[in-house]
Amino acid sequence: MSGSSWWPRVARGALAAMASATLSAGLGLGGYTAWLVWSTDGQPSRAEQARAAQVEKKLIRGAPSPDAASDGPAVMRVPALGARWAYPVYKGTTDKQLGKGLGQYAGTAGPGQIGNYAVAGHRSSNSGFAPFAELPDRIKRGSRIIVTAPTGRYTYTVTGTQHVTPDAVRVLRPDQGRGADPKKRLITLVTCTPRFGSTGRFIVYGQLVSHQKLT
Repeated sequence: MSGSSWWPRVARGALAAMASATLSAGLGLGGYTAWLVWSTDGQPSRAEQARAAQVEKKLIRGAPSPDAASDGPAVMRVPALGARWAYPVYKGTTDKQLGKGLGQYAGTAGPGQIGNYAVAGHRSSNSGFAPFAELPDRIKRGSRIIVTAPTGRYTYTVTGTQHVTPDAVRVLRPDQGRGADPKKRLITLVTCTPRFGSTGRFIVYGQLVSHQKLT
């Protein structure tokens, strides 16, 4: 796949996203902002729970969500992060998407598709919004990642984790940059490490194990 014409474009965009403030972890914190960052545990607020539930309900009913025209959201649940943990996954990894949910890297496979469905999320932020705050502490091999999308509900199993440098865009490749079968249906989660820094990235690798139709 290294000779594919699309990869250089994806890699350039991904490198910018992985190295930018969208995944940075609260540089220059102070006062009230620091309190916000340190106080978050990654659990959604009531408003965020309602937003995820609304998007998920519309997906199940086959109705377009309010953001469908521009962002095309799915909803991700990770039981290891808690029973209430659920966030929309939007297309794109700018502040617009990562400030209200998770973001799918441009050029990567969609939910349930062959290839690598790569998703980023804050582990800390100046606003206190950090859905992946506890990801490295709670996720482990065998954990489930459940994604509800317009095409169905997909359950992935975590196959491994890794710490990489911010420029390691290879993890977004169809083979996850580690020799996985690019013809399989894979998922990769990306967030900052350490939690209140941005010197590295924590990566979660997974593989699809089941698909359920919504209707």
